[in-house]
Amino acid sequence: MCNKVNTICKRSGIMLQNIVCRFNHDSEEYVSADEKDQEAYAEISNHYLGVAVEGHRTFVLQPYVKWGKDKKRNTSPELQMAEAVTLINTLSNWCVVGAKYAPLLSLQKKHLLGTGAMENLKKELNNCENPTAIFVSTNLLKFIQIVELEKILGLPVYDRYSIIIHIFRQHAKSAEAKLQVALAEVPYIRQKVFETCMTHNGVINITEKTKLMFNTREKKLKNELKKLKQHRTIIRSQRKKHGFPTVAVVGYTNSGKTSLIKALTDDKSLQPKNKLFATLDTTAHEGVLPSTLKVLYMDTIGFIQDVPETLIEPFVVTLEDAMIADVIIHIYDVSHPDIKAQYQHVQKTIKPMIDEAHPIINVANKCDLVQSDCIPKDAIAVSATNLTGIDLLRLEIEKVLLAVTGLLRTRIRVESGSPAVSWLYKMTTVTNAQSDPNDAQYLILEVLATSVDIQKFKKFLRQ
Repeated sequence: MCNKVNTICKRSGIMLQNIVCRFNHDSEEYVSADEKDQEAYAEISNHYLGVAVEGHRTFVLQPYVKWGKDKKRNTSPELQMAEAVTLINTLSNWCVVGAKYAPLLSLQKKHLLGTGAMENLKKELNNCENPTAIFVSTNLLKFIQIVELEKILGLPVYDRYSIIIHIFRQHAKSAEAKLQVALAEVPYIRQKVFETCMTHNGVINITEKTKLMFNTREKKLKNELKKLKQHRTIIRSQRKKHGFPTVAVVGYTNSGKTSLIKALTDDKSLQPKNKLFATLDTTAHEGVLPSTLKVLYMDTIGFIQDVPETLIEPFVVTLEDAMIADVIIHIYDVSHPDIKAQYQHVQKTIKPMIDEAHPIINVANKCDLVQSDCIPKDAIAVSATNLTGIDLLRLEIEKVLLAVTGLLRTRIRVESGSPAVSWLYKMTTVTNAQSDPNDAQYLILEVLATSVDIQKFKKFLRQ
């Protein structure tokens, strides 16, 4: 196997140094510097990640730890299996033709399955209708485990990391998303190459040139991601300059984030999809609260359990952009059987990214599918598809935003048609305007403004 890697390396003159990406924020193009290098990388990635485009008739193996410290206690093997099947069905041209549970004492052993379990698996596969691949639903298999399974079973083997990368590849449309996916797959391929070239005594028998190739590719992608971060910082400062409050919507994948933003903004261009990881980009969408205050809702990539940090790490740049929003909405599917594990996973993921006092509004989506006593008391019950609870949620968002942004409700008397009226409409949020009952030449405006805005207005009047 190591010889094959070196052969690819020699043939291309360079192995994973191959793709030099150019990220253009205006044209959103993402291109390879050299077609030959791109082909060489495609051959390597296809070898270690497998090919997804043509699809597979997949047999799902769901391992789980029976007892001990590594046993998952907030979910069940059945719920894990259901998510594994959904992952496969998310991929175009893939389907599930069989499934089996694998109770284990540990997922870290060289031989994932014992002799008896392996024989049972072979029998199950023989009873399936023409399976072409096996999906072992655990975050990251050791390469030696993959090799053993493929040798015994004669089928390509995928783990959760590789399957999710394939989903990312299918759903990545923007230059930003493609860049992040490209970076997310590097640690996986590098680890598999290194494991391939490891000797019996644990020494990685790989050339310095090959190591440099991995490092160079990763460095270049990270530099492009750094440019992306700088670009986002500029955009963020422009938003602040215009005074738009921001609301980030986060949640487990397919919990209804995009559907909720569509309901809150009435943005007809948003087309939510009933798929895992349908959204990979952090995007902003304008909405209006009951007070007429304009806000920006930030849509984000969904979270998922049982994946290595290296898979999500490239997306942290865009997640951080959302995490500094004035308010965070954590939406979850209250009707989902695995709600407890999903909710806890999202909370655990976002807590290190925010201050302890950062306001979070919990939203229990799909409330129409459960009994009212199933909805937590600290959550606002909504149905993003039929708009139940959306008005109540808008009021709660407004209440929290006014508290955290320092916006004050103020009544100001100004001459009708004066520059002062234009200034207030431009620089603050005017929630109501009516004629002064004592003098029709004047207006009484109700505005939302910060104390700084009020001082600026007073200065404007003195000019």
